[in-house]
Amino acid sequence: IGIFQDVGQKNWYKELPKNVSIYENLQDLKKSNSKAHLIISDKIIDDELSKESVIYRPPSLVVGIGLHWDTTKETIKEGLEFCLEKFKLSSKSIAKLVSIKKPQDVQGLIDLGEEMGIPVEYVNREDLAEISAPNPSETVREFEGTASVSEAAAIKVSGGKLIVEKQKFPPNLTIAIARILS
Repeated sequence: IGIFQDVGQKNWYKELPKNVSIYENLQDLKKSNSKAHLIISDKIIDDELSKESVIYRPPSLVVGIGLHWDTTKETIKEGLEFCLEKFKLSSKSIAKLVSIKKPQDVQGLIDLGEEMGIPVEYVNREDLAEISAPNPSETVREFEGTASVSEAAAIKVSGGKLIVEKQKFPPNLTIAIARILS
C-alpha cells in the first residue's frame, strides 16, 4: 500500500506495517509497485492515479469572504467554485467559511454554509485589523475599519498560511483561502 499526504496531521500512525510505504510526492507513488493507494490531500488530483486510489480530504481549508450585506448565496457560491477550480482545491476540505462580524449576519453566507454543511465564523474588525495581509485596501478600511477582510479572516481563523490571495468578484465579493497548519 502506498500513501501520499500533503495536508493534515501527519502523526496519525506510530508504526506502519511493512507492506505500507509513504511517498514524498505523487510521481513517486505512481512509479511504485503499490497495489493500493491512499492519498491525503485537499488538492484536486485529476489523473489516472485518482481513479485507482482512496482519497481522504481532511478539513484543511479556511475560506475568507469579503462581502456586502446583500451579497447573495449564488454570487458567493459562483466565486468560491471559480477559486476552487482555478487553484485545484477540493470543496470537501473546507473546514470553515469566515468573514467580518457585521451588525447583521449576511443571509447569503448563512445560506451557503447551510447548503454546503460548512460552519460560518465571524471575526471582529479589531482582530482583522491586527493581521498583516498581502493585499490591503484603503476602500475596505474606509467601509469596514480594517484594510483586509477575506485574507485577514482566512489567516486569522486558520492559524496557517494563505494559499489563495484575494480574488475579486466586483462589485461585492472577495475570496481568499488559507491552509490550516498541521
